[in-house]
Amino acid sequence: MKNLRVYLIASLVVVVLLVGTGFLLTSGKAIGQPLFGKSYSEGELKNYVSSVLRQQLNGVSCQPVDTDANGYVSCDYTTVAEPNVTRSIECSAWGLQGFLNRGCKARSILPVR
Repeated sequence: MKNLRVYLIASLVVVVLLVGTGFLLTSGKAIGQPLFGKSYSEGELKNYVSSVLRQQLNGVSCQPVDTDANGYVSCDYTTVAEPNVTRSIECSAWGLQGFLNRGCKARSILPVR
């Protein structure tokens, strides 16, 4: 009987952790992105520029919410070497897709008709 009680408590803890984690990740767009999205994406951009482009950032600005649901948000940045040239890029957003994507990529530009 004692082992059953321990098993039930452990099972309940595991279920609560799984449901809680799933809720936080899937509700990221509605709750988490407005709260954590901007700082998360700007951190991804800083890592990308320093490690891949090997440049030092001068200014950074990222959107807090992924409006097109592709797991990335739009960011603009300038570097110390060229402070007057603003570059655009997309970096991973806070949420399930953002955790799967990681890093940054060139911004997709659709042709205008």
